[in-house]
Amino acid sequence: MIKKYIENNDTPMCSTCLLKLSYIIARMEKIENALYCIKGTLNFKEAREYLDLSNSQLYKLTRNGDIPYYKPTGKLIYFNKQELDEWVCRNHSEKNAECGRIKEKDSNHD
Repeated sequence: MIKKYIENNDTPMCSTCLLKLSYIIARMEKIENALYCIKGTLNFKEAREYLDLSNSQLYKLTRNGDIPYYKPTGKLIYFNKQELDEWVCRNHSEKNAECGRIKEKDSNHD
């Protein structure tokens, strides 16, 4: 919202003011992202940003039933953050699994 106001505002601003504003906006975005960590339920936009996906990617995942989601009103989509974390972590790569088994074997030989 602030970015749109700055872009649409015809009032000239000095470069120092613009630099300070861009710093403040960046800090606000970091704070917003940190708030996702304490929320239990995310709306579509928050989940998209949390997972770093595009709108179309997240819609496709929900349409195909590949990701857990809720539609309490039949229209708006919500996500449980803990379920999203579990969904992200459930398909680890075989390479990582092999590394874990090698470490287990090494620790058993000690």
